Amino acid sequence: MTEAPSSPTLPAGQPPAAELTFLTALWAAWQALTTRGEAELRARHDLDLRAFIALAYVQGGADQPAQLARELGVPRYEVSRVLHALEARGAVTRTSAQADARRVTVTVTPQGAALWAQALDTVRAVTGPPLAALGPRADALTHGLHALAQLTRSLPLPEQESE
Repeated sequence: MTEAPSSPTLPAGQPPAAELTFLTALWAAWQALTTRGEAELRARHDLDLRAFIALAYVQGGADQPAQLARELGVPRYEVSRVLHALEARGAVTRTSAQADARRVTVTVTPQGAALWAQALDTVRAVTGPPLAALGPRADALTHGLHALAQLTRSLPLPEQESE
């Protein structure tokens, strides 16, 4: 097993803060997994990671673009872009409500469900071995990251300095 990259050193040789160590470890894990995962998803399914995750959320019941944007933590225009690409390849349909044309419902098509299932096999092939190597720590890491995300989202946003 290769040694983990070190965290950046602070000025005057101070050891890095725990927060910096955490963020650099998170960044390294994200880069390692997504670089390979994204490449495999694109090569095998012509799908990016964001579209794969969006399909998972829609299948799980997030059928409104605004809800999907909240769940993914991305702007609505990004969700619209992802949904447009998925719709163009027949993976989802978007239907306007008769009572309010602004209200759109997203549904995964049978082709989209099949695409997602195949892509899930690819994601498992990429992430499975490193997660298996962690053993029971993988579940603890996953739960810890979800808890961290939830806690972070519940914090007030930092105040912006006015110019």
